[in-house]
Amino acid sequence: MSSSPPPVSSASVRNILTLLASRDAQLVAGTEGLERRVTWASRMRARLPAFESVRGGELALLGLAQLRRIDETLPHLLQSLHKENISAVAVAAPSIEAIGTDAQAAANRLHLPLIFLPASAPLEEIEREVITFVVSFRGEIEHKATEVSHQLMQLSAQGVGIQGVSEQLARSCGKWVVVQDATHHVRFQVPPHPDATLDLPATLSEETLWQHGLAQVMVPILIRHEAIGYLSLVGKDGDFNYLERILLGQVAPILALEFVRERERSEVEIRYQVEAFMDVVQGNYQQPEEMQARARLLGYDLTQPQIVVIFELAGNEAEHAESHTHAQWSRRVRDELLRAWPTCWVMSEPQRVTALLPLAKTESGGEEPANEHSILTRLERVQARVQQSSGPVLYSGGIGRVAQELQKISRSMREAQQALEIGRRLFAGGQLHSFAHLGIYRLLFYLYGHDELTAFYQETLGPLLEHDSHSNSALIETLECFFRCNGNLSETARAMHLHRNSLLYRLSRIEESLGRSLEDAELRLALQIALKIRHLLDKEG
Repeated sequence: MSSSPPPVSSASVRNILTLLASRDAQLVAGTEGLERRVTWASRMRARLPAFESVRGGELALLGLAQLRRIDETLPHLLQSLHKENISAVAVAAPSIEAIGTDAQAAANRLHLPLIFLPASAPLEEIEREVITFVVSFRGEIEHKATEVSHQLMQLSAQGVGIQGVSEQLARSCGKWVVVQDATHHVRFQVPPHPDATLDLPATLSEETLWQHGLAQVMVPILIRHEAIGYLSLVGKDGDFNYLERILLGQVAPILALEFVRERERSEVEIRYQVEAFMDVVQGNYQQPEEMQARARLLGYDLTQPQIVVIFELAGNEAEHAESHTHAQWSRRVRDELLRAWPTCWVMSEPQRVTALLPLAKTESGGEEPANEHSILTRLERVQARVQQSSGPVLYSGGIGRVAQELQKISRSMREAQQALEIGRRLFAGGQLHSFAHLGIYRLLFYLYGHDELTAFYQETLGPLLEHDSHSNSALIETLECFFRCNGNLSETARAMHLHRNSLLYRLSRIEESLGRSLEDAELRLALQIALKIRHLLDKEG
């Protein structure tokens, strides 16, 4: 009985036939199985079971005379050996005809190579020859794999990165190399040669690959027993050898080092990006030229006019920012901003996204035909696309004014933050607020809580407030509509669904309560400011 065979070998049935050519071996059936891998050789025993300790991949050696002694037929034995994943069967017989057409038909049906050996062939010697050949073949392959992996390690040390290592592996194996991250997202996909005509399917599932006549061998890329990625070879089904399988196992640790280096480089780059971005928007630099040079190294041109925009999750949304939908929110905002402004500088956080949006200069050197209003319109389109993809996530945005030069970017940043805070407090959530469009609210917001603000409000609107609280009339509402219609009586009456005489009566009551005429410009200004304060106080209440 032979010792237990090693699990894998690169020697094929075709290789074994070449080895046995000196023994006058001939293939009589099962041609389609010539590329099957042979892992060992095993002779038939003189008693049942005919073969013991079969693990698959063996070359089964037997004599036709032995079969007759144990009352077994060759077609039936071929069927049994096929179920045990035997790679090929070599039969010592007086002639090919003696093997029989039934056995040849069965071998062809099973794609199981059936080899004729002369009746005088020494099966014990052949068994030793095949085993020696298989072991030697495997040793040579392992030596070659070590050489190739050493070359790949040297390339890695030279800094070629994951891409460079993958390209060399693809050339060495003549197959596609695919590197995926821990979620099986494809990071790199390298063809065996530059003019490869094979296109891989978008999804690398076994079923999809099989439909294209392809297969893959995959190994995990591990760091401390955790899979941080996956390395695969993709080629024609059944066209993988021992060398390629060994290489995968030896290259995976090399790529693990590359993943670590990439992660470390990425962390350093992110820190540098964050520091540079915050220095720009906070004005933390001495020389503008040096700051522009730093930004240029990172790929950003700060010689163009810039505008700052801030998006931030609402308070109640931020509490759930770890959920799947909310965790993807900042990435979607970032993607949409880059889609609208490909050269913008974006800094993403789980609950907040801040961006510098460049305004390109025209050929004459002036700013592109864009102002705060057009920027707001473009950003509203960005927000609409984000809402479509991220679902009902409530967030607000603040937009600063255009900074014509680097030194003014910090001011635009403060304005964007103020617009966000003012707009979120005074108006409904889920909106964008431009600092330029907030008007007098920019002043009133920061006076809130001061006694002078409340005193001014009471002194100006007090009589009307008292009147409305003691009657069913709505003088405050009438006054707001009157100013909204720019003092046009007809438009005001139409907007309030009042007869013109009824409107005139209300306006006269307002003048009577205030003791002054609405024709007084100073009074009109005071009233309009007081109404804005009323809006501020109502929102705060």
